[in-house]
Amino acid sequence: FVKNTTREISIDYIQKVVCDYFDMPIDLLKSPTRKREIVQARQLAMYFSKQLTKNSLASIGAQCGNKDHATVLHACRTVNNLADTDKRFRTYVDDIRKKLTLQ
Repeated sequence: FVKNTTREISIDYIQKVVCDYFDMPIDLLKSPTRKREIVQARQLAMYFSKQLTKNSLASIGAQCGNKDHATVLHACRTVNNLADTDKRFRTYVDDIRKKLTLQ
């Protein structure tokens, strides 16, 4: 039988997976830019950091480009709303979740 080994997923690892998925450098994810595709990637990184780590909202925000805890909360709500209404965005969420949970 297969032993279930759950490795602790770090925020850095989540950011790397999201950046690889969207083919962008990590420093762009952490930059203050407000271009939609970069903001959505950043929001996905925050969303998965909240879902898959035990870090506080403030520490997730600090590692995602010096953002406030409220920004992380907003990102989580936005990802949930977009996943419900936008099919393409839903596939992003599902694909990245698979990549993160398979390891």
